[in-house]
Amino acid sequence: MKTSDDPLASITSAFLDINTDGETIVLASLSTGVTLPYATQDIAVTDVTAGQRVGVAVMKNAHTYHAIVVGDLQHILGAPNDWNTDDDHTRLHEVHPNLYQYTASLPAGTYHYKVAFNNGWSDVIPPENITLTIATDHTPVTFSYVPDSPVTRQAEVYDSINNPNAILPKAADTTTALIAITLEAAPDVSHTLELQLSGYAAAPIVPRTILNADQFVYQGDDLGSTLTPQSTAFRLWAPTAEDVQLLLFESETGGITRQLALQRAEKGTWYVNVEQALENWYYLYLVTVQGQTQTAVDPYARALAVNATRAMIVDLAKTNPAGWEADRPVALANPVDAVIYELHVRDFSINPNSGMEHKGKFLAFTERNTSSPDQMSTGVESLRELGITHVQVLPAFEFASVDERRPDEYNWGYDPRNYNVPEGAYATTPHGATRINEFKQMIQSLHQAGIGVVMDVVYNHTFLTGNSDFDKIVPGYYYRTNTSGQYTNGSGCGNEIASERPMVQKFIRDSLRYWVREYHMDGFRFDLMALLGVDTMSKIEQDLHALNPGLLIYGEPWIGGASALPVQQLFTKGQQRGKRMAVFNDHIRNALIGNVFAHDMKGFATGDREQVDEIRSAVSGSIHDFTDTPAEAVNYASSHDNLTLWDKITASSEQASEAERILMDKLVLAILMTSQGIPFFQGGDEFLRSKGGNDNSYNAGDAVNQFDWSHKAKYKDVFEYYASLIRLRRNHPAFRMTTEEEINAHLTFQDGPANTVAFQLGPHANQDSWRQILVIYNPNSASTSFTLPEGNWALVTSRDQVSEQGPEQVSGTLEVPAITCLILYQNA
Repeated sequence: MKTSDDPLASITSAFLDINTDGETIVLASLSTGVTLPYATQDIAVTDVTAGQRVGVAVMKNAHTYHAIVVGDLQHILGAPNDWNTDDDHTRLHEVHPNLYQYTASLPAGTYHYKVAFNNGWSDVIPPENITLTIATDHTPVTFSYVPDSPVTRQAEVYDSINNPNAILPKAADTTTALIAITLEAAPDVSHTLELQLSGYAAAPIVPRTILNADQFVYQGDDLGSTLTPQSTAFRLWAPTAEDVQLLLFESETGGITRQLALQRAEKGTWYVNVEQALENWYYLYLVTVQGQTQTAVDPYARALAVNATRAMIVDLAKTNPAGWEADRPVALANPVDAVIYELHVRDFSINPNSGMEHKGKFLAFTERNTSSPDQMSTGVESLRELGITHVQVLPAFEFASVDERRPDEYNWGYDPRNYNVPEGAYATTPHGATRINEFKQMIQSLHQAGIGVVMDVVYNHTFLTGNSDFDKIVPGYYYRTNTSGQYTNGSGCGNEIASERPMVQKFIRDSLRYWVREYHMDGFRFDLMALLGVDTMSKIEQDLHALNPGLLIYGEPWIGGASALPVQQLFTKGQQRGKRMAVFNDHIRNALIGNVFAHDMKGFATGDREQVDEIRSAVSGSIHDFTDTPAEAVNYASSHDNLTLWDKITASSEQASEAERILMDKLVLAILMTSQGIPFFQGGDEFLRSKGGNDNSYNAGDAVNQFDWSHKAKYKDVFEYYASLIRLRRNHPAFRMTTEEEINAHLTFQDGPANTVAFQLGPHANQDSWRQILVIYNPNSASTSFTLPEGNWALVTSRDQVSEQGPEQVSGTLEVPAITCLILYQNA
C-alpha cells in the first residue's frame, strides 16, 4: 500500500483504442510495472465531463508477440523453406503473457535456429544462431520465448534439449508496464476522460484508434471551406472536440471580424454555413479538446495568409490563367517513355547569369528565349533543347522553414506546413492568391513546352508535432506513437504520419486528387514512400490513375528511422510489383558510382571491377531483381540528396584528370539512357553541376545550390552529349520495352573483355526501326578489343558524339576506347 508520503508512480500515456476483437480498450503505459492479475476495483476510468465512472471489464498485459522459430529445421515442420519469417508453422503460441511456446518432433540431426518477430528480420534473438542437436528420431522439442525472464530480467529463448532445467515463469510472475483495460462501454470521445490506478497519478486518456470506427469516418468531399455566390460553408473533422468556433477576418492581419459556433455534425465533423460569400476573407478554427482551447489553421485550406498564419477563402476559378481550361497533362504511352529531370524552383533561376527576370520564382518557368551572358539558352528553352519529358519539382507546397517575406532565406522544403497550397516564397508576393495563379502559370508554360510536371510530396511527416494543426484539432490521431505515447520517428525528422488510419489516409488521398484536378499535375514523387504503407499507396494509385491513367507515381522505397508501421506494410522495394508504381533503384546508383554514403567509394563507371552483374541486372529493368516490369524502376545516379554526380565522381576519382572524369560522367548517363526502366537525373548534371562537395545542402543557400548557367558554355560538349543520348532514347523504343517478356525475348548479353558489359537488342525490339542494336560499356582506363557479331554495323556513338545516322561502318573487331559507351546498329 502507498502511504500519503510515498511518491506516486506515473501513467506515461493512456490511449482509447479498439483491439482486434472490436472491444474498446484503454492502452496505458506505466512508469513502473504492475503485477497481474490486478483487481478491477483498483482501476478508475472517469468521464470527467459527465462526472461518471466508465465500467471496466478486465485488465490484461498488452504486450503480445508474433514470434516464429526460424532456422534450417522449418522445412521438416511444414514450412515451404527454411529461415522463413513469414510462415506460421513454427509460431510460438502464448501460454500466458510472459511465456510463448512451440513443440515439435524432429528427426535425429543437428539444426540451427533463432526467434524472429513480426514476419521480418529487423528484430531477432539471440543475435547468433542456436545449435540444436537431436540424438534420436522423433524426439519432441519445446521451444520457449520468455519476454521478461524472472532470473535475468531480459528476454530469453530456451529449448528443452539445450535448457532442460530452464526456470520458466508462471502466470503469477507476470509484471507488466503496458496494460490493456477493456471497457464495458465506449465513452463519448469528445469528453475529457481520465485513468486512475491505485498508487499512480491520474492521467488523461487520449482517443486514438477508436476514431478508426465507422461512426467517425467521414466520406464527404466538402471538408474545408466551400464558397458559392451566396454563401460560405465550413466543415472540420474534429470528433474529439467539445467545442469548435469559427474566427473570421476580413483582412490578412486585422482583428477578428466575426466569431461563429460550428455545430456537431455527422461522422465526427463540425459544420456551419454562413449566408454570405466570404471571398478573400481569412479564417481560423478555435478548437477545445480535453479542456484545452487552441487556434488552428484548416488542414484542408486551399489558400493562406503569408507564412500560413490564417487560411484564406478563395474563388479558385479566378486564379486560373488565361487558357487554363485548355491545359492538359503530358501524355505518355508508358512510364518508361519519361526522362525525368529533378530541380528546385529557386535553384533553377536565382543565379544572375540565368537570364531570367523572375529569379527564384514560379514565373521563371513562363519565360521564353532566355539566355546566359555566354549566349547559351537557359531556363525552359534549355530544357527543351535537352529533350527531357518531365521536371520533378522539389516540394513546392507551403513549408515551414522559410519566412516568405524574406527573399534571402532558403530551404529544400521537406518540412511540410500545409499540404494543399503552393509555397508563397516562390511567388512574386506571398500575399493573397498570387501563389496559386503563378503556380498554375508555371504548369501551363511547361505543358506548352511539352514538359510534364511531377511534384515531390512529403506526406510521411510534418515539420511540427504537438502544436501542429493536426495535433491541435485531433490530438494523438494523425501521428504514429509507441506504447509510451512518444512519436515514432520512421521519417528521421521526429515524427511519422499515421497514414494507415482512415481519416489520415483520406486526407492524403483527397490532397493528391486535389492537386491533379486543380493544378493538372503530371505525377508525384513520394518522399520516404515506404512509410505511407502498401494499403495507402495502393489506394492512391487507384485514385490517381482513375483521374489520369498516364500519371507517373514513384518514390523512395525506404525509411529514415525505425517505424511503427508493421514491416509487412512498409512499401519497400518489391512491394510495387504489379501495382503501376515505380521505386528509385538504388542498386544501379550504387553500382554505377559507389555507395553514396562513402564519398571515396568507386562504382562501375569510376573504377570498381566488381559491378558487372549489378549493371546487367539494371540494364534488364531489374526484372530479375525486384520488378515485374521495367516501368517499376527509376534508374538514377544522382538526386538532390547526397553528392551531385560530378562531385561524387570527383571525390572517388581524385587521381583522374578532368577529361577522364568527364568521360566517367558521360558513361553514367549513357548507361542510364540505354537501360530498361525510367531514367532520372538531377538538374545541372548536364553541365557538371557542383555543390562544392556538400552532400546535404537542404539549407545551404544559393551560393551552394544555384544553377551556374556559365557551366553550360564551359561544358557545352557534355550538354550536347546528354541531349543527343536523350534524343536517341526517345527515338528508339528498343530502349523502352514495357514487359518482362519483351526484354527476355529481345535483350541478349554478349561475351566481352573483362569488366565490360555488352548487350544486343533485336530483332526490331519493341518495333524499333533498327533491326539490331549493340551497346558496349567499357569503364576500364584502357581501350579494349571487342569482336562484333556477324555483319556490318553502323557506329552511332564516339567518345564525344552521338549521331543516329551512323556515319562509320564497322565489322569484325572493334577497338572500344577507354571509359566509353559505344552504340551500333544494323538493318541488313
